[in-house]
Amino acid sequence: MLMSTANQAYVFLATVYTGMIVGFIYDFNRVIRRIFKPRPWVVGIMDLLFWLIVAAIVFMALLYANDGEVRFYNFIGLAMGWSLYLLTISSWVIKALSLAYRAIEKGFKCAIRFVSWPFRALLNLFNKINGKIKA
Repeated sequence: MLMSTANQAYVFLATVYTGMIVGFIYDFNRVIRRIFKPRPWVVGIMDLLFWLIVAAIVFMALLYANDGEVRFYNFIGLAMGWSLYLLTISSWVIKALSLAYRAIEKGFKCAIRFVSWPFRALLNLFNKINGKIKA
């Protein structure tokens, strides 16, 4: 089926945008690996999930933008989008995701300390009472 040049440009830009989204998902996967250092079999599962998610996103993007037709310039657009993402904002996104993880981790630690404070105070009181009884 013939397609107008404007429609081809729209589809190409949609695949470039999709490639950038794939790059973000890749960076998210990289940050998770750096933080948690999973075992090799978990890495395999994470890779499988990554490619399943990417395939679903690319399929939906092509279905929406191009009625599911796959053309060579779609692959070029995906590669260009991913490359542009990696060359421009990837390092900032990795830093931001790492910073967000550290902030969430600190928040959880503070919340756990706050919630467990009464229990720790009771435990210390019981330990003091127990120490005085034994002496």
